[in-house]
Amino acid sequence: MSDHDEREAHILRAAAAVIIRQGYDKTTMSDIADEAGVSRGTVYLYFKGKEELFEALLYWEWMHYAQACLEALESDPRGGTIGGFYRALFRAVDSRPLMASIMRRDRRVLGTYLRKPDTLFAWMGSGSITVDFIRALQAVGVVRQDLDPEVTAHLLETVSYGQLTIGDFKSPDQFPPFSMVMEALAAMLDRWLLPEDGSNSEAGKQVFRQSFTAAKEWLLEMRLSRRQAGDAHEGAEKGN
Repeated sequence: MSDHDEREAHILRAAAAVIIRQGYDKTTMSDIADEAGVSRGTVYLYFKGKEELFEALLYWEWMHYAQACLEALESDPRGGTIGGFYRALFRAVDSRPLMASIMRRDRRVLGTYLRKPDTLFAWMGSGSITVDFIRALQAVGVVRQDLDPEVTAHLLETVSYGQLTIGDFKSPDQFPPFSMVMEALAAMLDRWLLPEDGSNSEAGKQVFRQSFTAAKEWLLEMRLSRRQAGDAHEGAEKGN
């Protein structure tokens, strides 16, 4: 990593810490500079404003989260099943508080950015389990053929958002140990979804790899498009 990239990553890590602590709305560029131990001018050398910095942070956070998921999947012999996928997904989310806030669309953390038109969230979509994803897993024998893909995707989304938002309704000190919850959830999903004759975990892993790769490429393309649009808008304003 170049010195420029390392400094940018350092600023983004500082931004994540501040935004998690006090929320997007209350965070200023000066707060981020103080957290990073650099001057405010240095932050502006990398980012034109708070919104541009925040969108860079969303992209950076998603990329690190995706990498954590993939590493967990690859190291798990059972990682090619839906149970293995969820075990990896929630472990990755649990290790990245900002990603958990992003997935939950946490208003305290994300603030007014959620309500702005044409934000990166609109480009990202919900990041949810899709019907095509379930069909791809059915095609390689990782999900039972007799299940309706649309209903299955909906139920899995319900599980995902329930796990992410349970803290809004129940005190975390009442939760069972996280590792036990993840293992139980993975086992439950596999008993429900796996074909009776078992499945090819490696084939499932390949579907997951392809899904993450496609999402990374799409998000990169969307981020570049937004930056180019912003540069063109800024150039037009300067020309007037």
